[in-house]
Amino acid sequence: MTTQDIGYVMVAALIALLALGLPVALSLLAVGASGLFAIRGVRGTTFLLENLPYTSTANLALIVIPLFILMGHFAFSAGLSEKAYVAAKAWVGHVTGGLPIATVFACAGFATVCGSSVATAATISKVTIPEMLRAGYEQRMAAGPVPIAGALGILIPPSGILVIYSIATNVSVSDLFIGALIPGVLTAITYAFGIYFMVKRDPELVRRTRMPKASWNERVRATAAAWEVVVLFLVVIGCIYTGIATATEAAGIGAALALIFALIRKGHKGSIWKGLIETGSSTASIFMLMIGSAVFSVALGTTQLPTELAKFVADMNLSPTMLLILMMVPFLILGCLIDGISMIFITMPIVFPMIQNAGINPVLFGILVTKMVEIGAVTPPVGINVFVVQGSVPGLELGQIFRGVIPFIFMELGLVALMIFFPQIVTVVL
Repeated sequence: MTTQDIGYVMVAALIALLALGLPVALSLLAVGASGLFAIRGVRGTTFLLENLPYTSTANLALIVIPLFILMGHFAFSAGLSEKAYVAAKAWVGHVTGGLPIATVFACAGFATVCGSSVATAATISKVTIPEMLRAGYEQRMAAGPVPIAGALGILIPPSGILVIYSIATNVSVSDLFIGALIPGVLTAITYAFGIYFMVKRDPELVRRTRMPKASWNERVRATAAAWEVVVLFLVVIGCIYTGIATATEAAGIGAALALIFALIRKGHKGSIWKGLIETGSSTASIFMLMIGSAVFSVALGTTQLPTELAKFVADMNLSPTMLLILMMVPFLILGCLIDGISMIFITMPIVFPMIQNAGINPVLFGILVTKMVEIGAVTPPVGINVFVVQGSVPGLELGQIFRGVIPFIFMELGLVALMIFFPQIVTVVL
C-alpha cells in the first residue's frame, strides 16, 4: 500500500468514525495516530504524539479564543442583548415587519460583542419572540428569523469561527475581521428587506402587527441606553483596524470592558460565574479539537494526499469562480451534519492547499466558509440554532421554526453567489 493509499484510507476511516457518532476530536486523533503508525512506525509516531499536543497549542495568540468567548458571556451578563433590541425597535419597529426586522438588527448588534451564534440566538430569542407572538405574528414569522439572524454571530466580528479558520490556515485574523464587516452588514440588510416583503404580502398581518412610531426622543434614549454595545464594537474592531492593538490584545481589552459593564449591572454574580465556567469548557473542547486536527493534518500531509489533490484540481484548469462554486457544495452538506469548528478543522488540511494553488484570496474563502457554517446552523439534522430557539421559548413548534427559516436560507445562498461573482464585497476593504 502506497502512502497515498493510506491517505485515502484515513479519510474513509474518519468519515466512518464520524458516522458512528464518535466525538470529532477523538476521531481525528485516532485516525491521525493510526496513519502515522502506518507510515512512520512506533518510534516516529511516539515522538510526534509526545510533542504535537504541546506545539499545536503553545501559542500566545491562541488566547484570543477564550477572551472572545468570555467577552460574549460578559456582554450577555451586562444585558446588552436586551438593550440592542430596544434600540433597534425604537428605530424600525413601526415599519412593515418592524419587530422581526428589529430582531435581525438586534442580533447584528449583539453579534458585534459576541462571537457565538448559539449565544446570540439564545439570548435574543428570549427577549423578542414572546413580544412578536403577543403582537400577532405567527410562530413561523416570529421564530423563523431568530436562528438565522443569530447566526450573524458567526460572521460579524469578533467571530469565533473566523478565529478558528485563522488558526487552521494561518490567515490573519485581523484581515478576516475586516473582510467580514461588509458581508455582515449586507446580510442583516438582506434579511430585513426579505422580512419586509414577506409581511407586505399579507395586508391583514400588516394591519394586525403595525406598531406606533417612536418619537425622536425615544429613539435617542434607547440608542443612548445601548451605548455599551457601540463602545465595545468600536474599541475592539477600531483597535484592530487602526493597528493600535493586535486581535489578541483587542480581545483582552474587550473582555475587560465587558466585565466592567457586567459588574455595573445588578444581579450579575451568578451569570458571570456561569460565563467563566462555560468559557473554560468551550476552550477545552476547542483545544482538544486543535490537538486532534494537528495530528490528523501531520499524518495526512505525510501521505502527500493534499498535495496530489491540489495538483489534480490545478490540472483541471477550472477558473477560480468555478472552483469556489464546486467547493461550496461539500461545505453546504457538511454544515448540515457537523458543527462549524469541527468542519473547519477536518476540511482545511485537504481543501486549503487547493485554494492556495488556485490563487483564491484566503480571506474571501474564509468568509464563504463562514457563510456555509451559518446555513448549517439552521438546517437539519443538526440545525443547532433552531433547537436552541425552541428550547429558549416554551411552546414553540420545531416544524414552524424550520418553515420560517427556509426563505432566509435562499437569501444566504444568494449572498454566497453574489460574493463569489463579486469578491470585491469582501476584498475592497483589505
